Amino acid sequence: MDTIADGTTTIFNMWAIGRDPKIWMDPLEFMPERFVSKLSRSTDLEFSVLGSDLRMAPFGSGRKSCPGKTLSLPTINFWVGSLLHEYKWVQLNASPVNLTERLRLSCEMTNPLKVKMKPRRTP
Repeated sequence: MDTIADGTTTIFNMWAIGRDPKIWMDPLEFMPERFVSKLSRSTDLEFSVLGSDLRMAPFGSGRKSCPGKTLSLPTINFWVGSLLHEYKWVQLNASPVNLTERLRLSCEMTNPLKVKMKPRRTP
């Protein structure tokens, strides 16, 4: 076994961990419910997004968790709800949505989804 020198910086590949079939069933399928359901191979299904459960590591976890998480979770619900309530969303091209990803500094859609927003009501 190799020894890692004291002071070495290590980086965990969360992209690879999130796609590991030993941990996730059908890891390449888009299934956000996997984080709160039996789709995880873990036997312990009870956890909190505010805790240190490593299933949530892609979103930040434990002591290194995002300090704004407690504000962002309700805020995201509010803004997404407001955008869905106030606007009608129309896809600009008629082709099916392609969720293929490409890995760069962050994970991006290979073919970004383009939409147009139309107000649901007049001012």
